[in-house]
Amino acid sequence: MFVGSRQRKTLKSSKSFASLSGFWSNTYNFLNKGGWQLANPAALISTLENSQMKKTLIAMAAVAVAGVASAQATITGAFNLDMGNTTTNPAKSVGMGDAIITISASEDLGGGLTASASTSLQTAAGRNTDTANNGYSLSIGGGVGTLSYTSYLSGSGLLSAGVSAANDMNDAAGGYKARNRLAYTLPAMVDGVTAQVRWDSDSSTLSASNGNNGVDGSDNAYASSLSSFATTKYSITYATGAVSINLTSSNAAGAAKIYTGTYDAGVAQIAASSTTGQTEYTVTAPVGVLNVGFHMLSGNNKATGMTASYALSKRTSVRYSYVNQTTVASTNTAGALGTNYRLRLAHSF
Repeated sequence: MFVGSRQRKTLKSSKSFASLSGFWSNTYNFLNKGGWQLANPAALISTLENSQMKKTLIAMAAVAVAGVASAQATITGAFNLDMGNTTTNPAKSVGMGDAIITISASEDLGGGLTASASTSLQTAAGRNTDTANNGYSLSIGGGVGTLSYTSYLSGSGLLSAGVSAANDMNDAAGGYKARNRLAYTLPAMVDGVTAQVRWDSDSSTLSASNGNNGVDGSDNAYASSLSSFATTKYSITYATGAVSINLTSSNAAGAAKIYTGTYDAGVAQIAASSTTGQTEYTVTAPVGVLNVGFHMLSGNNKATGMTASYALSKRTSVRYSYVNQTTVASTNTAGALGTNYRLRLAHSF
């Protein structure tokens, strides 16, 4: 029999042998020679050292890979089929609603920094209609705070309960504007406190003809690039437990302050917001198989809105929304007296 690289010829009553290369044993040696005998100690020690070194190198490589910047991209979207009317035209219509495709990307830059970007493409009403960019954003952030630049549609409403209609609560409050915003969110320095400074460039109020999405190419559908930092806005939020409060204003002379408070009651989420000439309240809650929302607007403009949605699956839902506007301010070119509703079948991916 061969053991390691040496041959033994005078074994007594051999009955069992170790199968691991580098050891030899039988009953006689185990009982009479002190147990296991190592045929080549130096070779085994060298093998163990090499194995440990390989494990160390693998671990170091894993740590190095974890520290290298990584990126990922996602594509999401939503398609809608709508039936409803408008405040100025009570006759109902059925047709494709907005279809939106959003492309998002993010990259871990290492050192606690992350870069993110997204853009959305929107069609207004199906085949042979205009397609436009519906907004984009770019940000870089980490432990030193977050710097972001966004271009988006800004509504006049202070809150949202998810009401979706041709003439919605933002129209009732004054309409929409296209906005470009440069913002810096400060790093967290006090638990529960979030602070942000902003510089905005707004378009004029969008006309009713563009359907509040700016895809008709009208001049007021776009906001100019930021060319002045004369007006600095700020937003401070304090959140603790189920309660949060927010103050938003700017350094402009006579600038109105916006106060907002939210409360998560568990069975419902309640919010209130107020500024000069405008106060809003919202309540959203699950009720049985439905998710419902209620929105009330008072002040220079007065309106109420409600919505209820039912999930057919994780990605498909049916939503009914209703808006009734009873007072329209003289400066509100988007609002109109009367009611309108929308029944929407929505599928997202």
